Amino acid sequence: MKTRNASLTAMLAAGLFAGMSLVGCTQQQHTAPSASDPAPEAAPKEEPKSASLWGHYRPRLGENEAASMMAFPTGDVATSAILLHQVMPKQVRRGQDFSYSYHVTNLTGADLQNVVVMLDSQNNIDVKSSNPAGSRTGDGMSWMVGDLPAGQTEIIEVVGSAERVGTASECISVSYNNFLCATTTVVEPALALTKTAPAQVLKCDQVCMRYVVRNTGSGPATDVVITDTLSDGLVLSNGSREVRIPVGTLAAGESKAFEVCAEATDTGTFGSPAAAMASGDLSADADRTNTVVVAPMLEISSECGPDRRFIGRNFTHTYTVRNSGNGVAGNTVASISIPSGASVVRTSAGGSVQGSRVVWDFGGLEAGQSREFSVTLGGSGDPRSYETTATVNADCADAVADRCSTELEGIPAILLEVIDVTDPVEVGTNTTYVITVTNQGSAPDTNVRVVATLPAQQSFVSASGATNVASAGKTLTFAPVGTLGVGQQAAWRIVVRADAQGDVRFRIEMTSDELTSPVIETEATNLYE
Repeated sequence: MKTRNASLTAMLAAGLFAGMSLVGCTQQQHTAPSASDPAPEAAPKEEPKSASLWGHYRPRLGENEAASMMAFPTGDVATSAILLHQVMPKQVRRGQDFSYSYHVTNLTGADLQNVVVMLDSQNNIDVKSSNPAGSRTGDGMSWMVGDLPAGQTEIIEVVGSAERVGTASECISVSYNNFLCATTTVVEPALALTKTAPAQVLKCDQVCMRYVVRNTGSGPATDVVITDTLSDGLVLSNGSREVRIPVGTLAAGESKAFEVCAEATDTGTFGSPAAAMASGDLSADADRTNTVVVAPMLEISSECGPDRRFIGRNFTHTYTVRNSGNGVAGNTVASISIPSGASVVRTSAGGSVQGSRVVWDFGGLEAGQSREFSVTLGGSGDPRSYETTATVNADCADAVADRCSTELEGIPAILLEVIDVTDPVEVGTNTTYVITVTNQGSAPDTNVRVVATLPAQQSFVSASGATNVASAGKTLTFAPVGTLGVGQQAAWRIVVRADAQGDVRFRIEMTSDELTSPVIETEATNLYE
């Protein structure tokens, strides 16, 4: 136990007095060689070995070599830092150069710094050269080993000579001086910010902006915040234009991405720069982004054809839609209503009857582009007005509508007929003429007037029918028919007497408000005796 305490005391002393040195001395007895003595052989040199491989380092000695050893600073290999060997020839000749060496071994598990081997005193040895070269200091010399890695050995080769017969000796020591060093890492965080936004959007779509902030420095950036003030025309869901994104802490090399979407309140070009800030006056700016907000605008016009059309004739309503905006009108769909009582005769290309409407799907309508669509209809037999309504819808555009109407009118067509009931007619007897007026048209006629003229061979007897008949000589005048409706008839029976023989003609003339010229009809009758 007393020996163990002594060792611990020595170790503490070594720690307190780092850099102090112990001295080791070698002494060599020399005799004058005879002529028959063999020349001393050079000892093979030992390469440096790791002390841990041996327990401690041991130089390999030749037959003519001896070594002395000392451990520094305690003298005990177990508690010392440096083991120093002096390897000397056992015998040398006076005046003849000989080689010897110092072996310096690091016994610790850490590097030793500023290791120096010092020749403190010498007797009858003159140092001629060394490898590495030493430095002379007064009567002694020193060799700077420098830093000596853990477990490693450095060898100093020396060439010397002895000038006197007897003994030659020298004493060496070793020192080292370790420094206590502390280090700290110097860092500098830095911010970089990018902002991206779509180049163009429709007004009804959101404008989504992406922010990416990155710490391009070498330390953490704390309290990172991204800010952006959107330009007029863009608004966030909360009604504000101020973007503020708390990011927190970004480690060196770390990046975070965020997306913010805004609504466009108008069309135009909108853009703004963004900035990132962090503790320590760190900041970074992003380049300004510009987004063009566009919108389609639909316009519709109509070409209704003639305002009035006769019953039985088809009519066409034509419409044109145009995108007068600066954005695409997606999913453009047009339709025309089918009036009650009308039938679809044909449609323009792409039209399909769907219930009470004809529908066209135009797809996307580019800015400035237009499409024409039409429907041809047939009306019922009644005179009336037929109205269609065209409506156009598209994505991101207000719907538009327009109307067309066509008045279907009838046309009167009066058929005048006259027949004789008896033919031929014997002179002195009567015959009857039946006069029929029929409206075969599609509209009523008014003020239908009939005038009959008897041939000279006949005379008026009597008349009956739709209106009164007045006789004046050979002329019979019928009271007018005020209105003769579609499909209606007016008929009269005229009784006349055959007064003389002949091939005669019973003549009828008819006029009305709708007739532009009289209608004349005759009936041939053969009168005989």
